[in-house]
Amino acid sequence: MHNWEVTRLIRRRYLAVLILLIVLTLSLSASWYTRRAFGEIAIEKQDILRSNGRVVSFRTYTPVVNTYGQPRPAVLTIHGISSSGAMMDAFNIELARRNFTVVSVDIAGHGRSSERFGFDTFFEAVMDAYDAVRYVQLNDPDTDDTLYGVLGHSLGAGMSLLFNNVTVKPFSTIIIGGGIGNQFGGLSLPLNESTPYNLMIASGFYDELVSPQAALDTLKIATGLNDPYPEAIYGNFMDGTARKLVFSSTNHLFEMSDSKIVTQCVDWLARSLQGVSYVEQSMLNPSQHIYQYISLFDLFASASFVFSIFVITIISYSLLPTRLKPEQIEGLAEPLDNRAAMRYSLIMGLVTSILFLLLMLMGFVFEFTGLTLIPVSFGTSLSLISILTGLVVFFLSRRVLGREKVLLLTPELHSGRNPFFKGLYRAFLVALLPLIWILGFSMISRVILDNPLILTFAVDSGAFAFRFLYMIALAFLMLPFFYADTLWLNASVGISTKWTDLTDFTKRITKALVSRLLGFLIIIAILYAAFLAMFNLGFIMFIALLMLPFAVLLGITVLNAVIIGGITRSNLSPALFNSFLFAVIVVSMFQLV
Repeated sequence: MHNWEVTRLIRRRYLAVLILLIVLTLSLSASWYTRRAFGEIAIEKQDILRSNGRVVSFRTYTPVVNTYGQPRPAVLTIHGISSSGAMMDAFNIELARRNFTVVSVDIAGHGRSSERFGFDTFFEAVMDAYDAVRYVQLNDPDTDDTLYGVLGHSLGAGMSLLFNNVTVKPFSTIIIGGGIGNQFGGLSLPLNESTPYNLMIASGFYDELVSPQAALDTLKIATGLNDPYPEAIYGNFMDGTARKLVFSSTNHLFEMSDSKIVTQCVDWLARSLQGVSYVEQSMLNPSQHIYQYISLFDLFASASFVFSIFVITIISYSLLPTRLKPEQIEGLAEPLDNRAAMRYSLIMGLVTSILFLLLMLMGFVFEFTGLTLIPVSFGTSLSLISILTGLVVFFLSRRVLGREKVLLLTPELHSGRNPFFKGLYRAFLVALLPLIWILGFSMISRVILDNPLILTFAVDSGAFAFRFLYMIALAFLMLPFFYADTLWLNASVGISTKWTDLTDFTKRITKALVSRLLGFLIIIAILYAAFLAMFNLGFIMFIALLMLPFAVLLGITVLNAVIIGGITRSNLSPALFNSFLFAVIVVSMFQLV
């Protein structure tokens, strides 16, 4: 390649970074401004120390100008398992726009919380949330010191019903996709015709964890009626006996941002806490939302951030001196033809996906009993999945491809200890600059802009140091999984070979995505087909629900593997970087246990 061609290529890379940074800046700025309702509301992060020494982290959402004419009622929002207070922003923002003081808590172990989550301290988590809303009520003169409501999703819904045991009870309760029936995790819930006050039940018609019949049965308990109807209001708001069930055509994951559920929740809380006359005469229409625009801006920002990681990885490799670049594989075995590659990938995909499902279930049982390898939820499951998947892919590949071809596809495994660690060191050098970029951008996104985008690390967590250490440990434990992926993708696509042109690159990415995700998506489709056919799969559907975001995450790692594999022409470079990328997301997304 001539010098002028090299210069032009380098300029293109830096120009791509510049364009992505501009899109990132504009998207994040628009998201920040829209999240504050274009200047109408203020968002503040707070931490309080309870009398028992527990630290509670939460955000408050308040109108900048108090147009209510009296102290505002408060609303406490409680998220579900493996989520955070920020994930409840659809409710938080729309309620704050309508003269509520919103307190959105991070349950212990989640979000910014420095505590650890455990079912043995579940009641403490309830009291954490209660103390947060009472702290705001007693310290903010613009907030009513007794009148409040509570809204919870999934696990947070069950927690919301337990507020009947606190001193100052909420005058309105909304449970979404959880807290259904009169039992919750073995606990008896206080549910009858007058308890809790002004209860609304909301659920997606396709909620994987809550059936429509179970939600309807809960309405029967709450109303004392044998044949109540969804969408109808029963009882009276003034004496706290109002009851309602709302269904929407969504699933468990998207209930937190479903337009109908958000509208109905805003309307219910306003009628319960501000009065029917205020709702009908003065309040902003409950169906006028802005939160969807935030999701759109965050999507642009997330996509730009992902592509910036790819480009910075390419730049990182180009900046390394030749002596420090990963050694390129010579004589890599040719990938299989299309039919053989599809058959091989289907076998690998189905076997490893079933293994994923079983080990996620097993790991959850281990964590529930206190046995953990990595004290982050599903860290134990993923560690087991990594080790066993690596072994299964290796031995199945030997059966399908033959021993000689597997040896050609995995030269690092039989090159000796010193060459292996040398290759690992050089792979880390390639990953170092993009990892620094991820951590640096995480500071901007999470700390300065208070926007926990996907792929950013939890630098705003009160347990940042622990999460960082767990991330490093999990990254190395995930190495067998992603090295097995390079074996798999080299056999079916040939990712560790140089691209010839853009068309070849596009075809390679498409084929790699199909090869890696086909079996995973088939298992998900089978589980959801059984679910839609009304088979009761119980907790298996919780794992199926988790498999949806994992499919997206695996798709990102496949893109990364094709890009880094094609540039470095090595196996360890994409495997190591994907291990770190995966660990960053998992340790930041899931709760400490």
